[in-house]
Amino acid sequence: MRTDAARTDSSGLDPRQRRRAVGTVVAAATGDALGAPYEFQAPVLDSEDIDMIGGGILGWQPGEWTDDTSMAIVVLEAAAAASDGHDLRVESAQDHIAREWYSWSLGTPDIGTLTSTVVRRAADHARAAGHYAPRAADFRAAAQAAHEDLPANAGNGSLMRVHASVLPYLLSPDEDLAEAIELVCGLTHVHEDTLEACLLWGFAVRHAILTGELDVRVALPQLPEERRVLWAERIEEAELAHPAHFRRNGWVVGAFQAAWSAITLAGPIPEGKFAQREMLVRALDAAARAGYDTDTVACITGSLVGAALGDKAVPPEWRRVLFGWPGYEVDELEGLVERVIAPMVAPESAPASGEGRAR
Repeated sequence: MRTDAARTDSSGLDPRQRRRAVGTVVAAATGDALGAPYEFQAPVLDSEDIDMIGGGILGWQPGEWTDDTSMAIVVLEAAAAASDGHDLRVESAQDHIAREWYSWSLGTPDIGTLTSTVVRRAADHARAAGHYAPRAADFRAAAQAAHEDLPANAGNGSLMRVHASVLPYLLSPDEDLAEAIELVCGLTHVHEDTLEACLLWGFAVRHAILTGELDVRVALPQLPEERRVLWAERIEEAELAHPAHFRRNGWVVGAFQAAWSAITLAGPIPEGKFAQREMLVRALDAAARAGYDTDTVACITGSLVGAALGDKAVPPEWRRVLFGWPGYEVDELEGLVERVIAPMVAPESAPASGEGRAR
């Protein structure tokens, strides 16, 4: 929790925490749009500029976000619509996510390989059961089947959106947040690397929103001892290397390491609005230069840095051009977050049915 004095509102969050909650979503979308033109390409040379230029293999418009933010928006909309305290663990909220992901998938130009496989299989499963659109149970069955067919496939498609699963649980017990992260992640990804990466990053996002601090190790104690040691080594490796070192960043571990490397290179959080803005730009620049799955690495990077710095750390010239599916601009993103975090009270524990991308 915060150690500095700050007035809290009726939601239980103080104004700075609320700005940081908005910041995780806006900065993630910014990183997504910034990295989109450089996706599928080799690392960008230091002599070349990184900017919100649009283009790339998929022909994005300047400032247009990709599947990373679109899928996160669906999670946030499900939380905002949930009548049970914005609780994503209830089956109706997960059904909302499944239905809207399927609808979105029918028109998107960009979707991860594993995510696409799960959506397709979930739709087949739903049709066989006589449903018009897949439900959460169809997604869970499809995700498990995809994992059994390709057990080594641990894509980054759930890590790119985990920050959205965090926002309803900013004031909740750790076990509630962990359960929500696992359930939403498990709609498409069930590999232990993916679940653990989402747990670590999600708890780091919450910690950043509540304290303004960057600490990706905060949830290490929740992992089994042998996995805790493995992830500590992975984090240390990221802190000693450049983001471009992690070439397999379509793999969830590579994406996690590349994003944390970019944040580490950007340096400790400085004092002052303009210095913090420069830090966020440095982190997103390093992430977008990493090559290959640049939109996702930059999106993941933005989700954590934005959670620590708030949305005002995003340069105004980038905020003004930011847009994407489903016809949102930055004002709509901010409004959606406000709906999720107000009132921000800890949801009661709720029963959730469910089981526990490669891009």
